[in-house]
Amino acid sequence: MNTLSINLRHRPLRIGWCVEVGDFDALREAMRLSFVQWGGRYNPIIPIGNEAHANALVRLYRVDALHALSDTAAVRDFVARQTHLPWPLFHDGLFVPHGKETRCQVVDLHHPIAKLYDETVHRNPDLATPLHLHEWDPADPLADVFLATYGGVPSPEVAGTDYVGLARTHLLGQRNIIALGGELPLFDRAAMTFASLNRVYVEQHYVVQNHWASPSFYVGHADSFDDVLNFWNLRACDIPMFFYDERHAARSEALRQFWDGECRRMPRTGMDEGHLTLWHRRDLPMEDQTRFGENLNISAIDEHLWNGFNIQAPVMFFGESTSLASLGESSGKTTVSFAIGDRPFSKHFSLDQQRYVLSVDPGIGLFGNEQATFHLPFLPALNEFYGRNCHFEWDSARAEPESLGIVTTAADGDMSLRAVDVSQLIAEIFGTVGIEARPSDAGKIVSTLIRQMGGLDDCRAFKIEGVRRLIESHRPDQSFSRSAAMQTIFGQGTTRPLAEYQQLYIAPRPVGSPLTNDAVLKQLLEKGVFRPGLEFDCPSCTLSFWTSLDDAKSSLECDYCGHRFAVSSQLRDKDWAFRRSGLFGRDDHQAGGIPVALTLQQLVKLNSFGHPVFAAGMTLRPAGAAIHSCETDFVVVARGGQNRRIQVVIGESKTRHPITADDVRNLTAVANAFPADMFDVFIAFARLTPFTDAEVDLIRPINDGHRQRAIMLTARELEPYFLYERTAREFDIDRTAVSFEDMARVTDRVFFQNLRRPADNAEAGGEQ
Repeated sequence: MNTLSINLRHRPLRIGWCVEVGDFDALREAMRLSFVQWGGRYNPIIPIGNEAHANALVRLYRVDALHALSDTAAVRDFVARQTHLPWPLFHDGLFVPHGKETRCQVVDLHHPIAKLYDETVHRNPDLATPLHLHEWDPADPLADVFLATYGGVPSPEVAGTDYVGLARTHLLGQRNIIALGGELPLFDRAAMTFASLNRVYVEQHYVVQNHWASPSFYVGHADSFDDVLNFWNLRACDIPMFFYDERHAARSEALRQFWDGECRRMPRTGMDEGHLTLWHRRDLPMEDQTRFGENLNISAIDEHLWNGFNIQAPVMFFGESTSLASLGESSGKTTVSFAIGDRPFSKHFSLDQQRYVLSVDPGIGLFGNEQATFHLPFLPALNEFYGRNCHFEWDSARAEPESLGIVTTAADGDMSLRAVDVSQLIAEIFGTVGIEARPSDAGKIVSTLIRQMGGLDDCRAFKIEGVRRLIESHRPDQSFSRSAAMQTIFGQGTTRPLAEYQQLYIAPRPVGSPLTNDAVLKQLLEKGVFRPGLEFDCPSCTLSFWTSLDDAKSSLECDYCGHRFAVSSQLRDKDWAFRRSGLFGRDDHQAGGIPVALTLQQLVKLNSFGHPVFAAGMTLRPAGAAIHSCETDFVVVARGGQNRRIQVVIGESKTRHPITADDVRNLTAVANAFPADMFDVFIAFARLTPFTDAEVDLIRPINDGHRQRAIMLTARELEPYFLYERTAREFDIDRTAVSFEDMARVTDRVFFQNLRRPADNAEAGGEQ
């Protein structure tokens, strides 16, 4: 049985609480509900009013589900339109009746409280209280700021659990009363609040490099809905900060001075040591900055702050593990089954149906299987597609930047997932931008060719010019001898003989041994590109005909006149006669399959860390997008680019046929159909012969403004194992390329700027 090592992360279900602008009651409910959920302080609160702003917050925080807390048509309609984020819990809301009890549907504070109790209080009953339970007068003008800062939970009547009593009993929680109009308490690193209890044992999956994300102040008005909302959402990006209201400076001065000193001493992220960041609404300038001293970074907040470039919302998790999964097959699909070990949850039976998100990172994935994948692009619009094709619950799958999230219960100890068909996945990706994509007839031929060879890696023999010449120079019904094949592959006296390909891996060979034409021909025979046979002369009609080795017998029937005769007399000194076979026996150049396979080789190998998937030959038709019906010879989809957006490469691969204006116009329209804030789209053109000046002029306008997205490849780039090892001998480029962006930059320097190396430095360029 095959196995696969996969990485598992347990993370909170990220809920976006949708509220009407100005609805303070819904805002407070959102904060209390978030503090009940373990890790819920990273839930965003989404104001409904400006559709673009609300959608930006949904994307920035990568929410798993949306819930309407304001009972208005605008809020309900917004949630209903986000069909890719179905509510994944059995009942609406966080709490559900269970007999005489009310229980929380998501993993809640029970779990960190139980873990802290076992690790601290249970072993040390005399421990000084680690938890401060802040209380304040609801009429305090800073009450909403206190709730966002120190935390709070719904009443036992609403939640069914007395979380305050639970924390006080198990963690020796101490009441800390903030008097109405009184001075604010200083921050105590040794103590926790409900807000920090909510975050305990929760970590960032990877460090997010936010601009100005160091500890800071939010300067605003405590009675402003927008200020409290911004304060919450910034802290939901894991940015440490305190709220400062200039109108209550006397109450806050001691805390301000204390936190100012703490901020300037803490490690910086994206700013100079000793600086202090102040956040404020752009439409509410700060009246007095002098009280904060010098070395200030002022960050004005408007709707553009949340575009994913200025700040980012990190992925938070509260446990991870590695599991050895078994690969199998079910209903014709590859499946992976694994145990979910090291779950960081309390074992109490009343909590075992609480839900969270299990993030499954398949590691290297299905090595050698190019038709199916577990590496799914981060495209939330495909959540339902992932759910229906990978999991048995259509509403439980969530696209993630580096994995697939499955909403599951704390009690689940194992899971099975199905691999997704690559062609179907690519068709669904095009469908999200209004393009119907289906495999073309040519694409089916090329895909079959690649499978016949054993996959893209086993198509390396086509890099050799002599191999391509051998295939092209003989018709399917034309035979050639072994010696002729060996001479053609060897290529003595041609521009690129076999000696030029000595670094190419075709099959295992001893270290230091040369690549021989015999080894190349052997691989082509093993892959069914050619098949051996014999030519016989019919004694009756005197015509020659060919018979494959599989069909050869002691007596044969002439293909032309039907005369049967014994062949033994013709076997003496007869040489093998080879012919093209399988798809290579077609008289259509395999629908241009060889240049397509070589292009895909370079594109896929270059971005291997992005777990690329590919399809050969697709027919594209408009289904809402402003394109003309056309075809692309290949599609490659990979992870990568800024903010882990999806990268897509489409294009044309030809042997000698020219690139036309229609090719460029049609593919440019397809590329433009993909939203630039979600996709990086490149248009690649490949030829086994040099591009003409007219073709270069046609392709050049694809690079519009500062966006370089044209990729051009010739035999010079397609034949070497390392993409630019030959090109770097002629042009002023780095021979190392690791991304599609690198390929586009090299294309610009080589084909559009023609930056050639001086003749005396050309050879050195090849040795970089």
